[in-house]
Amino acid sequence: MQPNPLYRIDEHEVRALIRRAPWMTLVSHPESGPVASPSPVLLDDEASAEDGIVLVTHLGRADARLHGLLAEAPEGGHRMLVVVQGEHGYVSPSWYLGGDAGQVPTWNFEMATLQCAVEVVDADENLRVLRRLVAHFEGPDGVALDISDEDNRGLAMGTIGLRLRVTAFDAKSKMSQNKSAETRASVIAHLEPTHPRLAARMRDAS
Repeated sequence: MQPNPLYRIDEHEVRALIRRAPWMTLVSHPESGPVASPSPVLLDDEASAEDGIVLVTHLGRADARLHGLLAEAPEGGHRMLVVVQGEHGYVSPSWYLGGDAGQVPTWNFEMATLQCAVEVVDADENLRVLRRLVAHFEGPDGVALDISDEDNRGLAMGTIGLRLRVTAFDAKSKMSQNKSAETRASVIAHLEPTHPRLAARMRDAS
């Protein structure tokens, strides 16, 4: 992404974005060519502060094979780019006021691209990751994954658990910070009826 200090976000804000937008795109470039797969991803809250940002997720075995994760790791280990896409939406220049009037259309968005070292976890750890994913999205009153159930354990064999350690990231939250307070208020007001979550993110960035 084009660097701009006005829109750059730090590790704390990247962690918050990961929590808000857990449906991510995992990108690899094995010898056969680029591969991208969507997957639910969580922060590994058990990782130490020294480890930085660590993620846990899984892929279906067929997807993992396409990413080259079932083959011997190359020198330096398996690597992935994880794309985190938060709220985003079109911004019309007709919403701009005062000195901002007459400018071009744009797109407000929040996004992080995470360079990751990949660890393929063992079967038992994969089950624990799957249980955490189910518990996170089901909530406290939802269905729990019984990892002692043989049917569930059998189904889990069709997936590959991953721990992704973020080694570098590029993250940006472009929310009209370069516009006047008057224009930002106008953009928020126009977004509110159709995209209230983006409007809320703009308020937080103001």
